[in-house]
Amino acid sequence: MGALGIDGIRLLWQLINFLILLFILQRLLFKPILRLMDQRAERIRHSVDEADRMQKLADEIRDMNEVERDNARKEAAQILENANRQAEQYRETQMDRATKEAELFLERARDEIRLERDQAVADVRKQAVDLAILAASKVVETSLDQPQHYQIVERFLREAGGDGNGAASAR
Repeated sequence: MGALGIDGIRLLWQLINFLILLFILQRLLFKPILRLMDQRAERIRHSVDEADRMQKLADEIRDMNEVERDNARKEAAQILENANRQAEQYRETQMDRATKEAELFLERARDEIRLERDQAVADVRKQAVDLAILAASKVVETSLDQPQHYQIVERFLREAGGDGNGAASAR
């Protein structure tokens, strides 16, 4: 090997030095670097798994939110429907009440008209009685006192079909 310029002892020492260096590097450098790379790969794997888990959780939460939103919409629609129904019932109640009040008002007005008509008929009868008494007294030329006049007229009205108090039926 001498012709090539290679010294065998030196080559052996270089080979031993290289193997010692390789052993030292293996123990002190390669194993810690490989361990760090394995730990980093594990952290990355763990992060990916955690990201997947978080994505699934986010999907579940989104699905739950959609369900809750749908339920809220249904509930809002039901509340609106109930409010509309109650408003309609209130309107009907108020219409019934207004109708009853109007009917009561009309009944009272009819009663008042009836009373006024009866009063007017009684006043007309009284005036007719007074005129009849006056005419009768002029015809008879005798003067009867007021109670006698009323008794005669009332008896006449009873015989004619009335009661003399203005409550006779109008013809």
